[in-house]
Amino acid sequence: MFHPVDAAWPAPYAEGIASPGFAPLLINVPMALALIDSSGRMFAGNEAMAATAGDAWRPGLKPQDMTVADDNAALAQAVADVVAGGAARTLRVALVNRPDETQDVRLMPFPPGLGAAAMIALRDIREQVRLEAQVAAAARMQAVGQLAGGVAHDFNNLLTAVLALADQVLETPQSPENREALLEIRRNGERGAKLVGQLLAFARQQPQRRNLFSVRDLVLGLKPLIVQTLGPAVELMIELSPGRLAVKADPGQLEQVILNLAVNARDAMAGNGRLMINVADVPGHDIPSLGHAIIPAVDHVVIEVTDTGTGIPPMIIGKIFEPFFTTKPQGQGTGLGLSTVYGIVKQSDGYIFAKPGPGGRGTTFSIYLPGRAMPVEAVAEPASAAPTKPALPGGRRVLLVEDEPAVRTVFARGLGRQGCAVTTAEDAMTALAILQGDQSFDVLVSDVMMPGIDGLELAIEAARMRPGLGIVLMSGYAELPRHRAADELGFRFLAKPFALAELTEAIAATLNGDD
Repeated sequence: MFHPVDAAWPAPYAEGIASPGFAPLLINVPMALALIDSSGRMFAGNEAMAATAGDAWRPGLKPQDMTVADDNAALAQAVADVVAGGAARTLRVALVNRPDETQDVRLMPFPPGLGAAAMIALRDIREQVRLEAQVAAAARMQAVGQLAGGVAHDFNNLLTAVLALADQVLETPQSPENREALLEIRRNGERGAKLVGQLLAFARQQPQRRNLFSVRDLVLGLKPLIVQTLGPAVELMIELSPGRLAVKADPGQLEQVILNLAVNARDAMAGNGRLMINVADVPGHDIPSLGHAIIPAVDHVVIEVTDTGTGIPPMIIGKIFEPFFTTKPQGQGTGLGLSTVYGIVKQSDGYIFAKPGPGGRGTTFSIYLPGRAMPVEAVAEPASAAPTKPALPGGRRVLLVEDEPAVRTVFARGLGRQGCAVTTAEDAMTALAILQGDQSFDVLVSDVMMPGIDGLELAIEAARMRPGLGIVLMSGYAELPRHRAADELGFRFLAKPFALAELTEAIAATLNGDD
């Protein structure tokens, strides 16, 4: 006897039940489905069922094997009733692979002669699982980024003291052997500074100078350097689709992203193959069709970097952006190249994805950056321009505020050797007390990240108390909102570690009123 489906069941399934060849038809529908024989065991199911129930689904098991113990008896009884010819049933159960959430399970009888006694149906959670994996990966990367940022902050203070002390000792007469040893100390300190910079990029705490510019112009300007980086055996193809959108980011850092991806591609191709760089506008209404639910549906500019290399194995593709993860032999990579790329893209409010090419050969990295209307005059600024180095006249009065004793001592000593009169303070409260006194100062030099009142708040208050006071801020890492606020207020900013010469140049430029 045919048992009709209740009205709540979607029409396609009711139609499928009434039609011959029902079983193969339902295997392809967008729900998790399995067919049940007269003994109450499942004997066929679709991919959605395998993804939804996990290891608890396989032919020969009973439906109740997929549920937690508390729901076994109720589901077993419902299956027995439906197989015996009862009406369709709906139960709310928890699956063994997802015990913390419940979902509806539908049991439906089959008409005689169709090869099954009943069917079990669950909501297809494949998309939910995919989104959960994306969220979990993002959370993991954020946690690692916070850890990396904290480590980098402390390490930058150490490097700042080491580099500054090395510079000061190098200024004194040294034997050739001692001088070479000091230079080696400085070279290794600079290498450490570069590694910390990569950690800060991953942690999204690297200082940025954002400008509105055309990605297409930037890529064209970068072409000669990319060609040189790839070598003669790698063919470079650049396709720039017509578009009107610009991006607001740090052009130097975006160049670093593209170059890092080019180097990564070159190594994956063993120096022989083809690299393709495509730039195009993606209208907001096209974003949902990309399959990346975390990207907001607003206009974006996409940069796609595709190589013809060996590809990325599926088992590691979820780890490639993590710091220190590398597939290269020991000593041939830091494992920070792709993590730097990831950090810069995220700090620029963008998104990056990697996908394998056809047959697993090659890889495409897709970077999505929020697009903005591009003024006609907007062009990509060069990543680095040689600045004019103003001299620091002697006798300047400096209030130096730094909570790290080693950094405070070494900079006070170095500035004193430059002819400055230096007063030090270990925190902002001490500095404010000094500023409330009668002592006069030409410039305030302050760390940003300090206990209590931070350096930016101190600078704002100092500028109010002492109009015309020069202000230079420095930090082992930059919280992006604080860094942007410092830029907007016209305060000069130095990212640690830096040489004493850079500090004196910043002080001189501030006192001279240079931009």
